[in-house]
Amino acid sequence: MMIIGRGMRAAWRRGRRGPAWPALLTLLLLAGCAGRLVPPEEPVAPVTVYLLDHGRHASLVLPREDGRLARYSYGDWHWYVEGRRGLLSGLAALLWPTPGALGRGLGEGDGDPRALAPEGVERVHSLRVERRRVQALRRRLDARFAAAGAAPVRSADFGLDFVPHPRAYWFPHQSNLVVADWLRELGVEVGGSPWLSDWRLVPGSAAF
Repeated sequence: MMIIGRGMRAAWRRGRRGPAWPALLTLLLLAGCAGRLVPPEEPVAPVTVYLLDHGRHASLVLPREDGRLARYSYGDWHWYVEGRRGLLSGLAALLWPTPGALGRGLGEGDGDPRALAPEGVERVHSLRVERRRVQALRRRLDARFAAAGAAPVRSADFGLDFVPHPRAYWFPHQSNLVVADWLRELGVEVGGSPWLSDWRLVPGSAAF
């Protein structure tokens, strides 16, 4: 994935000097390969996390100590918060760095993770991972949420509160790639590239 990211950035720099669309389109096709997920074998003190596949983007649901579920998502601020979801706005978000957004939503109890996603879910992948890693990731994301320096903005469309993210959103750093990095922090091996939210799990995990 890092190779693809560097190649995309190089193609974009070449595009500033001249046409680079063939190379860029090739890299985008490569980025659209499925993301193969291999959960850890026999994790210590395992807990279940949920990868929500919304069709073109993904989010991650983590359990909390109080028994509730917390959903986290990353994306383009204009798209998620300001509601600019037209074709031109979407292309601009991919081709140029735009403000990033970190979203968080809390459930009422340990129930169906799909209830945290009013925009809809095509598939839920459940993975058993180490509790300690889940706690560390959740605390890091919550700390980033708290340190954003801005009041959270509620999105009823997504059921999430959003704060600015320090890293810009564009095609080498978009929502599915960020979720893949979060999964790696949980000890999940991620092969290929889930750029288009195409996730494939190996035996030992579940989808519903």
